[in-house]
Amino acid sequence: MQTEIDLTQFSYEELANALYRKGKAAGFHKITDKTKWREPVMADKLGHQAFTKISAGKDSDKYGADAEITGTGKKAEYKSKTLEDGNLRNLLQLPKGKKGKTFAPLTVGGVYNGAYSHAAVDRYSDHEHYFGLFYEELCVLIIQVKKAEVERQLREEIDRREASTKKGSTNLNTVSINLDHAHLYEVAYKNERWFQEKTQELLLKNPKRKPA
Repeated sequence: MQTEIDLTQFSYEELANALYRKGKAAGFHKITDKTKWREPVMADKLGHQAFTKISAGKDSDKYGADAEITGTGKKAEYKSKTLEDGNLRNLLQLPKGKKGKTFAPLTVGGVYNGAYSHAAVDRYSDHEHYFGLFYEELCVLIIQVKKAEVERQLREEIDRREASTKKGSTNLNTVSINLDHAHLYEVAYKNERWFQEKTQELLLKNPKRKPA
């Protein structure tokens, strides 16, 4: 039987250092940098092999990729979003009001800093794209977005920027997926237990809301 660790006995520095050392032992360089540690988490959920180095250069077939899909040799690009409490009613599609309506579906976005030109987008053409949702740093959902939709949105934004007379950043090209548009993605991983428990928890906090 696994013994539960009292994490309050450790400082944030000690916990962060432990994460860093665990990542280093597995070959990851600075796994605590930004949200780099989420990549091996998503890879583990999906059965992929996360790359231990940062994204490769523009001339590599790994350009922009974060992992390799085991057994296929294909590359995977990961994006992640932190869920705030205010997002949960949208993610869980909780009832709204007394007319059978629900809260608006959640929109998930992924930023592609490397997609600054059509030539750059070409380098993503063979990659698969996965967007992960994290709540309190637990991975609760991963969707696989269709490649054609990722490419469409990236190219449309490039065209818009090229047609604009205003000078702006060539980075921060974003793909946004409304979870109500299920034809644009497939659910690759879902923490069913978390979804069930969080739905019940929120409904209990507001007993006037009942599942539709």
